[in-house]
Amino acid sequence: MENQITKRMMDIVGPVTDERLAFGGLNMPSAPGGYLVTALTNEQKVQVEQLVLEHYKVKKVLWMELPAGLTEDGEEAIVAKTHKLVDEDYETYEGKTAYVYQILFSPKMHDPKTVHNAVKDGCTMTPIIYNPETFTPYRKIVLTWSLEQAQDFSVNNSEEVMKQTLRDQLEKVLANPEEYMHEGFRACMLRFAAK
Repeated sequence: MENQITKRMMDIVGPVTDERLAFGGLNMPSAPGGYLVTALTNEQKVQVEQLVLEHYKVKKVLWMELPAGLTEDGEEAIVAKTHKLVDEDYETYEGKTAYVYQILFSPKMHDPKTVHNAVKDGCTMTPIIYNPETFTPYRKIVLTWSLEQAQDFSVNNSEEVMKQTLRDQLEKVLANPEEYMHEGFRACMLRFAAK
């Protein structure tokens, strides 16, 4: 579910991984709701400006040091708003100046509709899920087996074979859990004002 514009932004700032975010490898301390890019090289700034110019069709990109300020001519007050980068159905700002304040990346997210779908060998391990009442973290392991197979096992009096097949699947998942997890995706948000 990661979109192309987010991938382009990640290519500019460098690979965005939990390890690099956790240790500030991209100068990205945690921020409420995600990870904040706090330092860009001059080359990265130029590339971000080009991306914003193309994507939002603005005439010019300027950088803000605070989330609120004045326009370039000093006549109007501006406040940076958060805009999620998406590939389709987004507002453009033709002929306006974009005043960019921050670039943020979300934590890794998973689609709740597909998180229980098999990844490999009919199995999957879910990402960490939190119990909403106790905040206890847990994962689920999903093993897929065919009812048709179960009928075949019961006809042949091979219930033990069926149980062993499920145990073998579980052992595979526990031996290499990363191979059975969904990739996940990140969202990118820009905080900017357009005038």
